[in-house]
Amino acid sequence: MAQPLLTPTSVALSLSPPRFPPHYRHHNHDPQQHSKDHGENSDYESHTLTSRILQLVAPLTNFRALRNNLQHPHLPSSLSLPDQLTRFLGVALPLETQHALRDDGVFRRIADGAVKLSCPMIGLGHWEQAKEFLELSRTPESPHSNNQIVHRGRRRKRWRRKRISYGDHAMQYFDLFLPTMKRQPDDDGPNDNKTLVRGTLFFVHGGAWGSGQPWMYRLVAPAFLKLNFAVVIVGYRTYPDAPTIDDQCGDVRLAWEKCEGVLNDLIMPIGNSHTNEKDDGWVGNIVSGHSSGAHVALLMLVDIIGEQAANFSPEKHFPATNIHDDKKHPWVADYFVGLSGPYDISYHFDYEAGRGVEQISPMKPICGHTREAFHKASPVKRLLSLMRNQREEKLAIQQLFPPTLLVHGIEDSTVPFTATTDAALLLRSCGLKQCDEIYLDNTSHQEVIMHFMLGGPAKDLVLEWLGQCNRKKKIAQIQSRL
Repeated sequence: MAQPLLTPTSVALSLSPPRFPPHYRHHNHDPQQHSKDHGENSDYESHTLTSRILQLVAPLTNFRALRNNLQHPHLPSSLSLPDQLTRFLGVALPLETQHALRDDGVFRRIADGAVKLSCPMIGLGHWEQAKEFLELSRTPESPHSNNQIVHRGRRRKRWRRKRISYGDHAMQYFDLFLPTMKRQPDDDGPNDNKTLVRGTLFFVHGGAWGSGQPWMYRLVAPAFLKLNFAVVIVGYRTYPDAPTIDDQCGDVRLAWEKCEGVLNDLIMPIGNSHTNEKDDGWVGNIVSGHSSGAHVALLMLVDIIGEQAANFSPEKHFPATNIHDDKKHPWVADYFVGLSGPYDISYHFDYEAGRGVEQISPMKPICGHTREAFHKASPVKRLLSLMRNQREEKLAIQQLFPPTLLVHGIEDSTVPFTATTDAALLLRSCGLKQCDEIYLDNTSHQEVIMHFMLGGPAKDLVLEWLGQCNRKKKIAQIQSRL
């Protein structure tokens, strides 16, 4: 699939804050001319509010300049309607009101309520997906069956759902979906009831750090269940229940660690002896997230890898055993897939300010209010700080970090695609083994995740990328044995 280059919306987004140039007339590299221009007879003024307004208004009185100043061929002539609305609300609502909506949980109730209201509309025209969602949702959960839900679809497939808590808070739980395949009876009696899987998807939902629930992303599961993956959709405390980004990251990490024990009791990796034309063996564990969920998931992954690098040993982290013959599920991140994520909080704060939502968005308080805190809350910046450590730790991080794929729609007005561009550039500068990017034309922020729920190029390209990585890994394993 050819990568898109330009659309009017994508060019406007690429030049949005903080990338847009400051207001100026021309660059002058002659010091003498510069001092002359800024002398007593110069029309240059200071950057006070009054002088800035005069500088902005002055070109409007110069009709000759206006006539000669042709519009950029790829830029829209005016702001989009959503940006006009958010900027108006940012000015019209007092700061106290915006902060109250954000800090009292009203933002979360409004956002989650909007999703609930939109669900019936999404179901129209997508009857098969609506049926899957209802069948996975309406079956009563029985405490005697460990909250197990069974889906009977075509060809009598069975998908089981288990809701598992990992903390005391009501939001600290995850939904575990298991596919159909059961282990064939053999001499290992305790393993007879385990489900055979090709891998695990550990998915962190989005919601601007202040909203979202696992059920809203339930339709992410069927595409992977049909490929015999186990799917974990993680719930975590959103703002204001989680006051800091470290609290959210800590919740997701608790869920990750809880999964290790749960999945070791429930699943078995598909080995080479079980392969056929459709299932070609073990793929691996995929850590993924959408929007703010991609940010939180990558932040958790950086923290885990940083701790592992401090005590790195090849024998401990890369044991010379065949995972297909191992009785224990190998619980490590084999891939990271970020969908439409903001990976630099300081950059994204400037972008939110350009849209007029920086005060009502939960991002500012949960990430620390200051530029220094924003840098610490940015996973890529945190990884860069880890790479400044000793050379051994730097090499360990490069070995431990899994192959990474960042996906973005180039017409995303919520998180601009340049967030992925900049993050990928910095990740590759850290020496990661593999960091790829996929950009989707005519695709907005929510459409990327809807491709996974309802079908679309984002899902197809991610699955194709995973297949290519898996084939490369198998070839490398074969070559290492020769």
